[in-house]
Parts: sequence; C-alpha cells; structure tokens
Amino acid sequence: MLRGGRRRSAVIASVIVVGGLVGCGWRWWDVRRTRETLAAAEEAMQTGRYATAARDLSDLLVRRPGSDRAGYLLGLCEKARGRLGEADSAWAAVPPDSPYGGRAVAARMDLLVEQGRLARAEQLIGRVADDLGPGGSAIRMLLIPILVQEGRSDEAGRLIEARWQSLDARHEGATEQAVNLARLHMELRWNVPPIDAVREYLDQVGRLAPDDERIWLGRANVAIRAGSFDEAKRWIDACLKRHADDVPAWRARLEWALRTNRPAEARTALEHLPADSLAPADAHRLSAWLASTDGDAERERRGLAALVAGAPEDLAALDRLEALKRKPGSARGTVDGFQRQKAEIERDQVRYRELHRRNQSARDAEEMAGLAERLGHRFEAIVFLTAAVAEDPEREDLRAKLRELRGRVTPANTLK
Repeated sequence: MLRGGRRRSAVIASVIVVGGLVGCGWRWWDVRRTRETLAAAEEAMQTGRYATAARDLSDLLVRRPGSDRAGYLLGLCEKARGRLGEADSAWAAVPPDSPYGGRAVAARMDLLVEQGRLARAEQLIGRVADDLGPGGSAIRMLLIPILVQEGRSDEAGRLIEARWQSLDARHEGATEQAVNLARLHMELRWNVPPIDAVREYLDQVGRLAPDDERIWLGRANVAIRAGSFDEAKRWIDACLKRHADDVPAWRARLEWALRTNRPAEARTALEHLPADSLAPADAHRLSAWLASTDGDAERERRGLAALVAGAPEDLAALDRLEALKRKPGSARGTVDGFQRQKAEIERDQVRYRELHRRNQSARDAEEMAGLAERLGHRFEAIVFLTAAVAEDPEREDLRAKLRELRGRVTPANTLK
C-alpha cells in the first residue's frame, strides 16, 4: 500500500512538472509568435500593405487583447486606409498609462485636429489628463500648439509651469527636460505667430468644422489683435451663447473690453472668471486701467507701481507711471531714474536672449536665474536657480535664494 502511494505521488509530481514545462513552453511560443506578428505587421506597413498588416494585427488582438503595441499599430493602419472611425477606436482601446498610451492619445488628438475639431481635441486631452491624475501634466502639453493658434498663450504657459512642477515633485526639476520647459516658456513669450499665419490656419480648419467653438474663439482673439473689434465681439458672443460659463471666452471678452475702453464690460467679464485666472501682472494692469477709467490717478499710480515691480518689462506701464509722477517743478532725478531703469531693463533683455541662444544652461543657469528675476519672470528664475543648485549643491547662497523665490506667495486677485 505504501509502495502504491509513493507511485501515485511520483506520477502526480511528474504530471505537475510536465504541465509546468508545457505551460512555460506555450508562453514562450506565444510570446515569440506575437513578436513575429508585430514585426511582420510593421514590415507590411513600411511597404504600404496596410490591409495585410491590419488583418494580422486584428487577429493578434483577438488572441492577445492586451497588446498595446498592436492596438497602436492597428490605429496607424486604419488611418492610412482612410478608416478614421476604426483608427480612433483602436487607439481608444490603448490604456493612457501604458507604454503606447501617450502616442495613442496624441494620435487621437491629431485625428480630431485634422478634421478641424479643436474643441473635441481639447475635451479629449482634458478628460484623459484628469483620469491620469498627477501624471496628466505630460498629456496636457499636447494642447500647447492648439492653444497658441487660438491666441491662448497664457494658458499654454500655465501648462508648461504645471508640467515642471510635476517633474520637480519627483525631484527632477533640474533635469534637461525640466530646464527645456523654461526655455519653451521663454519662446512662447517671444515667438508670437504672425496674424496672417494664424488667420490662414483658422480659415483652413474652419472650412472643415465651421461650427467648432474653439475655432470661433481663435477668430475672436486674432480679430482683437488686428483691431477688428466688431468682428471679435460677434465671435465671442457666439462662443458664450453656446457655453455661457466658458472661461477662455470670458478671458477674450475681458481683453476685448480693455482694448475698446469698456470698463462695465470688463467688470462683467471678471465676474465670470476664477479668482486665480489672471496672472498677478495682468491683475495689476487691469486694476490700473480701471482706476484710469474712473479718473482716480492715485489708485492708477499704485496699480502701475505694483505692475512695474512685478513685470519690469512692461515699458508702456513704466512710461505711464513716469507721466503720472512728472509734475511741474518735480525733481529732475525722478525722470533720470526712470530712464536708467528702462536702460537696465533693455540691457537685461538683450543678455537674457543671448544666453538663451547660447543654450548652455548648466553653465549659465545662475546668471539666467538672476536675469529672469530682474525681468519679472519668477517661474523661469526658479527653474534656472534649481538647475544652478543642482550644479553646485554646496552653494548655500543659491539654496537660500531658491527658498526665498519658492516661498513668495502670489497675491490673490482682488479686482472683483
């Protein structure tokens, strides 16, 4: 009896071992088959045989529905075949947090943009980014080219800042990728697309999707830039009629009110904007303008002084402040002080651009941080100073300055 029991145990053990070997062999064979299918599909795509590749990839996804690479490649095939709905479905099945997720989301967004559906593209990116939580800042960066074309560069700048903050939270705020975000932030401010180029782009996408409200908003913003204020008002009205609480549209309304000297309209727009929707410089600029329309010279002077302190590059504000302070019999030193301040700002601007073109951030980080701070670009100053501290971690003076910059509290918008 004992001998029979041992025999049965040996048989069972043998079955388990054999079964394990068979299972391992099957998995190895399946992995190899999957790799071969993907390689063959990519080869077919390179030679334009998209139908063949799509068939093989579809068969693979039936067998292995979790193959994100196959799903992404299938989307490319379907798009190449003109089957746009099928392409979007293939990409939508790829989880956003997978290795191919970012590419699939970008491809879906590009598909919408190519059809002129800018509003849908923005909604898609927002929805996916929200689902990803803190990791969604990278996905939101895909919106920057669209926002720039729509005249929403201020929002694009905030996306860059949010992305750097996400990297910094992971102790990656001094990496090359992080510093390049500061450089992109600078270029966004300096390289505003020409009006004619933006108008041509909006005309192209507008022919594809004439009812897209983000195209309308882009048309409104370009009309404001061109001084076509009646046209701008029509487009803004259309946007707000469709979505009465649309913050970007109310931002456009505020800019239109400023440019057309309508303080009542500006105050109405402010009532529809979140408290943190205006950068401190914009809030000071608006405060000074409202004071000017009210005929309150002293309040305007205080607003301009705060603006110039926070945004020294606003030379128009500096000129206006100089005019308010210049009175008959005033000391010559006041005028000379303004002139020296303007000369220093212009000198710093030139140097900042020189260092940007030189593109040696590790070498120039400390100087660029100082220039950025003097010119009122706190975000860029923090990024470059973070990089400078990483280059020379023993510099307690740099560490102290970085703590001071990070600790500055952005004043709340109290215009409402």
